[in-house]
Amino acid sequence: MTILMDLKKHLLKVRYLRHPYLITRAILLSLEVWNSKRHSLRLNEYERYSVSLEETVETLTGIPKSAITELVKELYNSDLLQYLRMRLKEASKVGGPIDYESGTVLYVLVRIFKPEVVVETGVANGVSSSFILKGLTQNSRGRLYSIDLHYREGVVVPIGKKLGWIIPEELRNRWVLVLGESTKVLPKLLKKLGTVDIFFHDSRHTYKTMMKEYTIVWPFLKSRGLLLSHDAKSNDAFLDFVDHIKAKPIVIGNIGVIHKLSSG
Repeated sequence: MTILMDLKKHLLKVRYLRHPYLITRAILLSLEVWNSKRHSLRLNEYERYSVSLEETVETLTGIPKSAITELVKELYNSDLLQYLRMRLKEASKVGGPIDYESGTVLYVLVRIFKPEVVVETGVANGVSSSFILKGLTQNSRGRLYSIDLHYREGVVVPIGKKLGWIIPEELRNRWVLVLGESTKVLPKLLKKLGTVDIFFHDSRHTYKTMMKEYTIVWPFLKSRGLLLSHDAKSNDAFLDFVDHIKAKPIVIGNIGVIHKLSSG
């Protein structure tokens, strides 16, 4: 059985290496990683913007910390976390699911802001999508549009699994999967949607991709909407973008938050 699995993994890698798009992507990724390292001079600045989830929501909305604590309990009393832990055992070391602290941030912000439209880049197994969809379901409103690439089997999802395979069946009626390169797909999707209430970056964490996604999404983000970025501390993109739009950033664990306070 192990020999067959190893053979299948080898064949998948060969197939990927023969695909022109993936060869080009691998080359460009190396260049982006190099460029990102050049843009990693401000990482020590993130600490000054770090606050707790409870403090963030209280500051943004005026909702007391006790109410946020109740929402966290609501999530942890549900069966979602236990379900994810059980299913993630099947994922082994493939992919890189977000930590439950980040998932909790997503869930609480969705519950508080009650968005109609959420867009995320990066799906993989679907852990972040599950937290967002759980929040939308609890709200009884909203839809999540998730963007990711083709050719992910054996790379970010286990062999034999599809993107977002881990998302519970009862949450899928609010989920739309869009396939393609995020920076190419986003303009078309956003034009179709018109506006976005919450955007969550969780695709390629390189300076170029992060800056491009932020820049594309910002004009479509509603006033009072949220731009969220996972692994914001990967490079200077988040802080550079904040400086460009003259906004005040917030950092909750691994997630950078920008609250859009105007229609511009």
